[in-house]
Amino acid sequence: MQCKKLALIGTGDRGLGMYAKPLTTNYTKTAKLVALVDINPERAKYCASQLPYAVPVFTDMQAMLKATRPDGIIVTTPDAVHAQYVVAGLKAGLRVFSEKALCTTAAQCREILKVAKQTGGTCYTTHNARYGPACTTVRNLIESGILGEIRWMQLDETLDKNHGGDYFRRWHRHKAMSGGLQIHKASHHFDLLNWWSFSKPVRVSALGGLRFYGKNNPFHGTRCRGCKYAGKCSFYADPADPRYGQHYKNMYLKCEEVDGYYRDNCVWDPTIDIEDQFAASIQYANGIQCSYSLVAYSAVESMRVTVEGTKGRLEMMSVHDGGWALGNKKNRFPNMKDYRQNTVRLFVPPKPIRDIPLKNLRGSHGGSDPLLQKDLFVRDWKLKPNEMMASLDQAVQAILVGHAVNKSLATGKPVDVQDLLKKG
Repeated sequence: MQCKKLALIGTGDRGLGMYAKPLTTNYTKTAKLVALVDINPERAKYCASQLPYAVPVFTDMQAMLKATRPDGIIVTTPDAVHAQYVVAGLKAGLRVFSEKALCTTAAQCREILKVAKQTGGTCYTTHNARYGPACTTVRNLIESGILGEIRWMQLDETLDKNHGGDYFRRWHRHKAMSGGLQIHKASHHFDLLNWWSFSKPVRVSALGGLRFYGKNNPFHGTRCRGCKYAGKCSFYADPADPRYGQHYKNMYLKCEEVDGYYRDNCVWDPTIDIEDQFAASIQYANGIQCSYSLVAYSAVESMRVTVEGTKGRLEMMSVHDGGWALGNKKNRFPNMKDYRQNTVRLFVPPKPIRDIPLKNLRGSHGGSDPLLQKDLFVRDWKLKPNEMMASLDQAVQAILVGHAVNKSLATGKPVDVQDLLKKG
């Protein structure tokens, strides 16, 4: 099998941890990292310094393509600019891997689909939530028919104040950059619901707003560092604090003045324009109805899933904390380890209620990232993709739901999802 030559576009935390380091250490027999591209040369140089062999650094993708001639690219830039690199990669005849979200708008989806059709190119999006043991188990149980015909699904996500608050410190806080949490975060969940439904979404309506962060506080600063409210703000988090380690200093503090990417922006900034809570109703072509909600300022981090079928019910429950994110210890539970859980429970009368055993995987995102990496970097590109890999069409469908949520929030009206492929 030919060793894949890959270039990384975007060298932040995700690019370094999920792709650059594994490619240069764990998957060297099947793949080689041949280039790093970032508009911030300092960030790319830092990324390169963390790797076991020398990888050339570029600030321009076209220059990189001429110099290194990769077989594929991995796009890990901020969401709003994914599309331009995905399109450029397809036009160059490369295999493209995009971090979720694929893009941020229906218009970008249409452009990517058009270029993919013209070029015959291949693009996958890294919806790693599919690889989590609980989420894969839900898919398998639905497909087995044990629940009968599915009529209803519900997914509720709560982000604690460390994880949730982190989105309101960084570039995600502006919808023009991230599409809001309904794109950046919930595209994971919309992909899961689409995947579990074995159908396509046809209609979406939504309610939501910015009810906690942003202007909803009596005081605000500009950044945590040097803020006069640091002593009384439970969201104070300084990346220069020694407890966050040398990595933050190198990855962020040495680079921020070059590209203006500040990690400690004030969560109470009145210019924040993304929602911190929303709920959506989704109708599928096969008749399944779905309810989805997200809250980004919860006391606890959790994901709750319910699937109702004509023969039974399934419940999935995950409880953990976002303590890995930059944040304040006041927003964490000291005894969280006693209450963490990850369960799938099956109710099919007259059989006894039972919990389905789940694999205990190692690695980031509950062990899902290493499984995804194997599919991307080890699996022969000549083989037919397995159902775990999110195809371009599937990635587009997840974005369309998020775009429909945004449009419904703006208009107060339901949105016909597939019509978004025809118009904005």
